[in-house]
Amino acid sequence: MTNRMLFNIPNPMYSVQQFNRYYHLDIPDLTDEAIQEELWSLRPLLFRLPPCKEWIKERVFELTKEYNRRGYSKRIQARKRTEDCY
Repeated sequence: MTNRMLFNIPNPMYSVQQFNRYYHLDIPDLTDEAIQEELWSLRPLLFRLPPCKEWIKERVFELTKEYNRRGYSKRIQARKRTEDCY
């Protein structure tokens, strides 16, 4: 078993889906729950120091950035709805 398979790192030459995942192009299409699940599964790998740690670090960074962006936009939408009630 290779390190790629062990740490679930996609092979960009295998399929379009894996290409999108490898370059983090799939993140906008993920649900909030899917982002959370992936973050929870990847973060522990950062402490195990796998040989392919760079992709995992990039993925965690991109997922966290997207999750925070969505949370911020949801807070703004909630605030606007609250202001509309007054």
